[in-house]
Amino acid sequence: MTHIRNQGMAMIVKTDAIILRSMKYGETSKILTLYTRDFGRMGVIVKGARSAKSKFGAALDIMSHSSVVMYKKEQRDLQLLTQADLIRQYRGIIDHADRLMYGFVLLDYISATVHGEEAHAELYTVLEQALSTLDSSDTTPAVVLLQYLLRLIHALGLGLDVRHCVHCRADLSHVDLQNQVTFSDSQGGFFCGSCRPCTDSNHVRRETLEALRALDGQPPMHRTTLQITTHSAKEGLQLLQGHCAFHMPEMRQVKSLHLLDLFS
Repeated sequence: MTHIRNQGMAMIVKTDAIILRSMKYGETSKILTLYTRDFGRMGVIVKGARSAKSKFGAALDIMSHSSVVMYKKEQRDLQLLTQADLIRQYRGIIDHADRLMYGFVLLDYISATVHGEEAHAELYTVLEQALSTLDSSDTTPAVVLLQYLLRLIHALGLGLDVRHCVHCRADLSHVDLQNQVTFSDSQGGFFCGSCRPCTDSNHVRRETLEALRALDGQPPMHRTTLQITTHSAKEGLQLLQGHCAFHMPEMRQVKSLHLLDLFS
């Protein structure tokens, strides 16, 4: 974050941002929702952004990663953005309809998760790295989303454990799980075959658990070429979404999840 100088009661600041939403305002302006590295989620107005002489170009497009300069004033709902320089435009996402839908889901999860101007560097990094990974043609979109949600859950402290039985703490890679295991949202994890699951538990295919374990704790781009069946990808996404929504009801607002090819 760079503080440039005070301008009256406003501070001119510079930060990196990912464009979450955009809407027209007036004849030539735009109102944007940004997720910034240093200030969290912010609403900004960009005067003249839609004029023929606009200098912003792709830097203000949805899903762009840009360096922005703005007049920031406390207690103001919309900050004034005066400069934006494109760092990266994710052409591998926006030029492919299937990946584009997954990109919108990544943005929607952040929009549902964060409120107000509160910096969370880890969440910003999780989003930026997920977009970079999805941008690569070598990755499977559903697997990128699974890993993103696992990292989001850990960053938010929502208590998901895919490696141990939530009751006896046995290592799930060393116990006989047969073909199905059970998962509990309230307990934040799985039950091994020797422990009696609680009443809110649901059956999950063993291969789904194994996919989540393979992705959990791995750096971006690692194992994102993991082979996974459509059924297990869908089941894994439903499990992670349900876990998020159980602990953060606002996560139910991620409607775009059901527009993915997995749910068609």
